[in-house]
Amino acid sequence: MANVAGASGQIEVTRPLLGRFKPMRVALFVYMAGEAGLALASIVEYYVLNARGLDPYLDLGAMSSAFSIAVLGVSLAQIGGLIASVILVSMWTYRAMKNLHIVEAVAAAMSPGWAVGWYFIPIANLWKPFEGMLQIWRESHRLAGRPKKVAAYMGWWWATWVASNILANISLRLTGFTDPLPTYDVGILVGAVGSVLSVVCGFLLLRTAKEVTQVQAEMRSGGLADTFG
Repeated sequence: MANVAGASGQIEVTRPLLGRFKPMRVALFVYMAGEAGLALASIVEYYVLNARGLDPYLDLGAMSSAFSIAVLGVSLAQIGGLIASVILVSMWTYRAMKNLHIVEAVAAAMSPGWAVGWYFIPIANLWKPFEGMLQIWRESHRLAGRPKKVAAYMGWWWATWVASNILANISLRLTGFTDPLPTYDVGILVGAVGSVLSVVCGFLLLRTAKEVTQVQAEMRSGGLADTFG
C-alpha cells in the first residue's frame, strides 16, 4: 500500500467506499419508502376530497384515525431516512473525493469538503454538487483504467433532485403553511409528483454511487493497486 503524506505531515491512505455505501443504501431505501408512502397518501387524500367531498383525516371515523396513523408513520420514515441519508451520502461523497485527492487525480479539482459543502449553499447547490460528482465519476473511471462517458442516468439523477426540491417548495406554498389555501388540492398533487421524483432520484443516486464504489474498488487490482490496497 502506497503512503501519501498529507498537509499536516501525517500519512494518508485511500479507503474502500463499500463500508460507507452499504449504510447509505439502507438509509436511502427508508427515505424512498417514506416518500412513496407520502405520494400514495396524497393521492388518496386528493381522491377523497374531490370525489366524495370528505376530509380523510376527519370525516371517515375509524378510517380517519387509521389514515392519520399511517401518514404519521410514513412521515417519520421519510424524515428519519432523509436525515440519515444526508449524513451518510455526505460521508460517502467526502471519502470518494478524498481518495482521488490522495492519489493526486489531476481533474479532481474540487476539495472533499466542498464536494459536500456545496449542497448546503443556496443557488450554488443547483449545479456545484453535480460538478463534484462528475469529477468523482470521471477520475475514478480514468484511474481504474477504463475511462468512459458519463452515464445518462447521472444527469437524470440531478434533474430529478432539483425538480423534486422545487416541487416540494411549490406544494408547501400552494397548500398553506398553517391554514389551507384555495389551491390546496393542486398543492396535494404537486407534492405527490415531487415525492415520486424523490423516489426516482434515490434509485438513480444509488446506481451512481454503486458504480463509483465498484470502480474505486477496481483500483485495488489495477494500475493503482499499491495505493488502494
